[in-house]
Amino acid sequence: MVLKRILQSLLLVGLLAGCTASFTYNKLDWLIPWYVDGYVDLTRHQKKTLKAELEPFLSWHRNEELERYIDILDEIEAGIAAPLTASQVLIWIEDIVAAAERTELNMLYVGLQFGEALSDEQMQEFIDSLWERQREYEEEFLDRTDEEYTRENYDNLKNIVTKFTGKLSFEQKDLLRTAATELCRFDRPWLADSEEWLIELEPLLQRKTGWQADIETAFFARKSNRSPAFRDCIDRNYRVVSQALTVVLNQASEAQKKRMEREIADYREQFERIIQSGEEQRPVSDRAFPG
Repeated sequence: MVLKRILQSLLLVGLLAGCTASFTYNKLDWLIPWYVDGYVDLTRHQKKTLKAELEPFLSWHRNEELERYIDILDEIEAGIAAPLTASQVLIWIEDIVAAAERTELNMLYVGLQFGEALSDEQMQEFIDSLWERQREYEEEFLDRTDEEYTRENYDNLKNIVTKFTGKLSFEQKDLLRTAATELCRFDRPWLADSEEWLIELEPLLQRKTGWQADIETAFFARKSNRSPAFRDCIDRNYRVVSQALTVVLNQASEAQKKRMEREIADYREQFERIIQSGEEQRPVSDRAFPG
C-alpha cells in the first residue's frame, strides 16, 4: 500500500535498475514517512516511532534484497552480450515483480505494526485519503482515450530503454511503438481491483481484535482472488513487453551495448556501496523479514 507507486513502476518498466535508482537509503528513510504523512497528519513522536519501526525493513533491504538485485543485473549483463530470447527477458520481469512483491509484503508488516500508534481519527483520515487517491487515479487514468493510453505507454517504454541504450534507431522506436499498440489496457482492471481491495480493507482498519492478522490473511488471498481480466491483461503485457525488449536489445549497436554495460556497472557499484555501509554498521532487528 505505502509503496504502491514504486510497485507500479516496477511492474510497468520491466527493468530493475531503471526503477531502483531512486530507491536508495539516502532517500528511502525519509521518503516513506513523508509518503505516509501525505495520507495522515503524524505527530512528531509518531514520525520518530515510524522511523524506528522502519529500521528493520531498511536493514533487510540493504543487507539481503540488494544482493538479489545485483544477481539480476548480472543476468541482464550476461544476456545482452549474446542473442537474447523472449523467455530470458520474461524471467527478468518475473524476478523484478517478485522483488516488488517482497518489498510490498515487508512494508505491509511495517504498516500493520505502526497502525497501532494511530488514533481513531487518524485511521479514519487514512481511510478517507485512500479513497480520495482512488478517485483521483480514476479521474486521471480512465478519462484517457485509447490513443492517449497507447501514446503514454510508448513514451514510457522509450524513456526507460533510452535510459540504458541512449538514442534509439527508427527501427527500434517502431518496435516499441508497435508493442504499445498491442498492450492490454491495464488501468481499468487495476483500478477495479484497487477498489475491491479498499472495500475489503476499510472495515478491517476499524482495528477490532485480530485486525492485523485479518489484513495479512486478506492480503495473501487478494492475489489468488483477482479477476481473470486482471490476470489475463497483466500476463499479456508481460509477454508483449518481453518480446519487444528482446528484439530491441538484439538490435543494439556496439555503442548502445557499451552504454548498457556502463549503466549496469554504475547501478551495481551503487548497490555494493550501500551493502558495504550496512555491513559496517548493521542494525539489530527483532523481526525476521521473509526472503
